[in-house]
Amino acid sequence: MNDQENHMIEDKKVSIILCFFNEERYLKKAIDSVLAQTYHNFELIIINDGSTDGSDRIVKKYSDKRIIYQCNLENKRLAYCRNRGLELASGDYVGFFDGDDIMLPDKMEKQVRYLKEHEEVTLVSGGYRYMDAQGNVDENMVFPERKSDEQIRAHMLFGNCIACAGAALFRREVIEKYGVRLDEKNAASEDYRLWIDMMPYARFANIDECFFYYRVNHGSKAMDIVNQDRTSYNNEIRNLLKHAWEKRGFVLSDKDIFFLHHFFYKHQKIWKPADICQGVKVYVKIKKQLRDLKLPEGKLILRYYKEKWVRTYSVYWAVKKMIGVAG
Repeated sequence: MNDQENHMIEDKKVSIILCFFNEERYLKKAIDSVLAQTYHNFELIIINDGSTDGSDRIVKKYSDKRIIYQCNLENKRLAYCRNRGLELASGDYVGFFDGDDIMLPDKMEKQVRYLKEHEEVTLVSGGYRYMDAQGNVDENMVFPERKSDEQIRAHMLFGNCIACAGAALFRREVIEKYGVRLDEKNAASEDYRLWIDMMPYARFANIDECFFYYRVNHGSKAMDIVNQDRTSYNNEIRNLLKHAWEKRGFVLSDKDIFFLHHFFYKHQKIWKPADICQGVKVYVKIKKQLRDLKLPEGKLILRYYKEKWVRTYSVYWAVKKMIGVAG
């Protein structure tokens, strides 16, 4: 890349919002991975969510002028911290990051270039590799299956297909212009709700690029919340699914949403006749409503429903035949 091309790319400022709670073991590597980016025009907004370990001392050792540091007096949870970061952000583009992950050196450069070359796209995301508590990185990359805006819109009714928040970069104008923020009532699925609320004003893209290492199996705050209260977490996801369908104009009952959550989101196996009948009813209801809604991604919604539905059945071919009759 020559100097002129580099200058053209770096005329856009990026805001990275890094939030953490008690991550002294991994925090330095996370911060260093952001500061080591090949793209230099960025600010790193670090939000300490009331940590009680040595994390604060680690951050204060940095003298990089691109760092903006805020520390909560008590734990406010991730959605609050990211909203605080959005208030402080001044970049053209914004991305979230966690204090235990590793950002690959060219993440910003590739995503800024993509957003500049695709002005119609509001958010670009991609893939990642899993990394364990010791820093061992899985050789396999995880890429989102849904790539285009229509594919993503259709799939978001069944679950989050924007890999992880750390993989995404989006235009700040969608936040400023439409007042989109994270819902601070969500305890462990904040990004999913944000993408749903952003969708009426934005276009999305997933690309086949690996952007970061995602650390797992080390007792993260989000997983602690999920494991401590599974019932509340399941209720949160059901409410998010209901919100996603309502946001797109559908009217589904709580029973319909329970079906979608239990068998599509959680991938539970269907074998009871009552569940089979419920699956047909929900499909027919969605198909009828699509005739009035006329969503461009309508055919994909029905296709993904069928795909997910068939995968949950033990008697595959019998169910496939029933779906053919219903469709």
